[in-house]
Amino acid sequence: MPVGNLVVRSAVVGSLAAAALLGAPAAAAADTATLTPTYTIGHGLSPGDISVCGGRIDAQASSDYPEPHGPNYVLLKTYFVGTSRVCLVDGTLHWRNLDTGASGTKQWALSGWDGPGAPTAVYFDPGPGRVGIEITTSTPNIPGRGEFTAS
Repeated sequence: MPVGNLVVRSAVVGSLAAAALLGAPAAAAADTATLTPTYTIGHGLSPGDISVCGGRIDAQASSDYPEPHGPNYVLLKTYFVGTSRVCLVDGTLHWRNLDTGASGTKQWALSGWDGPGAPTAVYFDPGPGRVGIEITTSTPNIPGRGEFTAS
């Protein structure tokens, strides 16, 4: 093969490869946002248990979970101390889609059996758009809040 044809063929192949890379659709980036912590108290193995615990729940909202659960969820991680080795806490995730006005709630419960920082996911479907979130507990608390973009 003459050198001229090899150069032309290489240039064509290189151009096609570049066009394929530039023209390929980009994967949608998931939006992830860290919410302010929820500070609360909990209890031992049963609501009447005299064991008391307290601490914080860190939360991160995201829109990247694969079907069938998602794609939108809040990941809750607990950090509690107390007289019981288990700290039970339950509460509500309140959401409002700031673009559409839709709103809703989702109940959740954490046991603390898995230790500090063990994640619990709360799945919800606010529809696409900017979403405001508030996390409260059924015991006295300072709610956690934040905003993320749902897919």
